[in-house]
Amino acid sequence: MIIDQDQYFHTPPSNDPYWAETNYFGFYVPEEPLHVNVYVLTRQNLGVVLSSVTIVDGFSNSPHQVRYTNNQVHLPFPQGDLNDYRLGNGLAIRCTKPVMDYDIRFDDGKRLSFEVTFQGLMAPYDIHDPDQDPLAQASHQGDNVSDTAYAGHWDQSGRVTGAMALDGRQFAINCVSSMDHSWGLRHEDQFANFCWLNANFGNDTSIHCIWIISPDDQNDYAAIAHGYIREGSQVHGLTKGRGRVLRSGNLHVFLDLEVEDRQGRSHRFTGTAFTSNPWQPWPYVCATHSFVRWDLAGITGWGEIQEVTT
Repeated sequence: MIIDQDQYFHTPPSNDPYWAETNYFGFYVPEEPLHVNVYVLTRQNLGVVLSSVTIVDGFSNSPHQVRYTNNQVHLPFPQGDLNDYRLGNGLAIRCTKPVMDYDIRFDDGKRLSFEVTFQGLMAPYDIHDPDQDPLAQASHQGDNVSDTAYAGHWDQSGRVTGAMALDGRQFAINCVSSMDHSWGLRHEDQFANFCWLNANFGNDTSIHCIWIISPDDQNDYAAIAHGYIREGSQVHGLTKGRGRVLRSGNLHVFLDLEVEDRQGRSHRFTGTAFTSNPWQPWPYVCATHSFVRWDLAGITGWGEIQEVTT
């Protein structure tokens, strides 16, 4: 169970330099389409922070061809705590309601600035709490994340509102997206055949999944490691899922996914990528990041995919 104290830095259990704690927030303008990701990885034992602020549009095979990227490593560790901090790249994040609401600001003094608010639409979903997640104690072959980098981890759907200025243009932000928070031992070479994905629909429904991808076929989403469906104020953990992906190289083109929730209900949803690009959140890791228009029984939704394959 996630508690208010989890908004703060967690004490590393050892002096291992790979201990990490992260925040992630995403938001988007579907009419453009533009997707913004805001990622922070702290390494307390080293006293440094990595921060990536990226905006994607269209399709490319190079992380340097996206609309905007500001990926900095070895930023000085912030003063204060994880509930209220500012980084040297112009990013500032403040928790305004413990583990629920956040103010997120960024200004690079050149091309990009934004001020947005994330308001949680549900309590944090603890992937290690069997009362929330029916797969919390399951063992999945190929899951090299849950017990290490995600030793502590929650996902959360929320509404993001505010404003963004990019290259002299103004954009209003009003969307439903996902944030997450993780802490644990995170090696830079451990992520493989892993996907973090969300879909947020116009009928106040969100589906959030962490997938295990078959190592023998990167187009086979073989199993759900963790996930939920949110229907208004009700949240139901997922028990299983399968899916197929159509790609152009590593880039996503189309997805056909089906998940089953704790109540035994099946939910099939399909997605068409409106953007797909490589994203290098760390120098060692190159992920495929896509912004997707989803369909759930005729209801349109929007969301993102972050995926690392071998």
